[in-house]
Amino acid sequence: MNQRALLPTPQSVAEAVAALSPLCSRVDVFPNLFDASRVRWAAMAAAGIWRRRPYDVRWLWQPSLSRFLADLADGAPFDVVHVDTVGLMPHAAAFGDLPLVLNHHNIESQMLHRRAERDPGVMRRLYCRREAAKLQRYEREACRRAAVNITVSALDAERLLALVPGVRARVVENGVDIEYFHPARTRGRAGSLVFAGTMNWYPNQEAMRFFLREVWPLLLAENPERHLTVIGREPPAEVLVATRQGRVSAPGFVEDVRPYLAEAAIYVCPIRDGGGTRLKVLDALAMQKPLVATGLAVEGLELVEDEHYLRAESPADFVRQIRRLEESPELCERLGANGRRLVEARYAWDEIGRRLEQAYATARATSSTDGRQLRNSRSSVHNALSRAP
Repeated sequence: MNQRALLPTPQSVAEAVAALSPLCSRVDVFPNLFDASRVRWAAMAAAGIWRRRPYDVRWLWQPSLSRFLADLADGAPFDVVHVDTVGLMPHAAAFGDLPLVLNHHNIESQMLHRRAERDPGVMRRLYCRREAAKLQRYEREACRRAAVNITVSALDAERLLALVPGVRARVVENGVDIEYFHPARTRGRAGSLVFAGTMNWYPNQEAMRFFLREVWPLLLAENPERHLTVIGREPPAEVLVATRQGRVSAPGFVEDVRPYLAEAAIYVCPIRDGGGTRLKVLDALAMQKPLVATGLAVEGLELVEDEHYLRAESPADFVRQIRRLEESPELCERLGANGRRLVEARYAWDEIGRRLEQAYATARATSSTDGRQLRNSRSSVHNALSRAP
């Protein structure tokens, strides 16, 4: 699936296909029809209020992809089917009783429940609450259909098992290319802070709004020479307004984030919403950058407070922890070195690949061992998932 937020131009799609082609026997692209038109997307989202299927499923449903997969399944033998997010599960119906591995980048219903609690808009809170309930019901069906459910953290695995007791869950963390993201030669420019993330994703938007409204004025009052760089496609209005004052930069999407991370003295991650684990946190740690973050920002990662990062929840916390780092090169060095060692040991691609292969092997073994009994137990769930939204 081609999500416009990630691959906005034909050139970016072509580059992604070129990168994947050496690793895959074939690569086919199916643009998301709803992402191509704001009007069509809004109509789909509004109409879904009265439908049982959650937004995630309706947004990712594509008849052309369904037909393609039906033809593909009919003509080639497969051992395991990897479904990369719960919203794509209706498309897996084309593969019948083949063992499925369902990947959970987050526990999506839990993320929606959080947003329903925090979103300032009354109507958005009501919409998110209703969608969270629908998505939770759907997750229960989908997870039972899968031979193995992959989560990106042990905490998400616990949440999944609480939601769907008894399902097979394996933890395969998000990883980082430790050769590509390597320590910078310098500590970065004094007083410089950086945050990187997809800026059209609600948790990142909310994080930067909080930081610019409540933390940044305090930091500038203490030291007017500080500078903040916010990296990511489609920064919200608050970020763009802040750039006019000269102490904030927002370059948008960048092809290579490493020079921006290298130039900064401190990586800040004021995430207060969302789920899963933050890839850019791992990138920063791999580059040996000292990190100041909320507890939620590092949730699910094996980071220890004051060993791998400094924790900050309130505006005053952020000011105090950033000041600590600016006043202590030794603390910066210790946190950065500890973070690099952690990602080398736990989040490097080789280690992540090994765990993913184990999950696939478990799925195959489960299918072979359980046989007809497993297929019969899944049949009603399979039929429920296979219906088009």
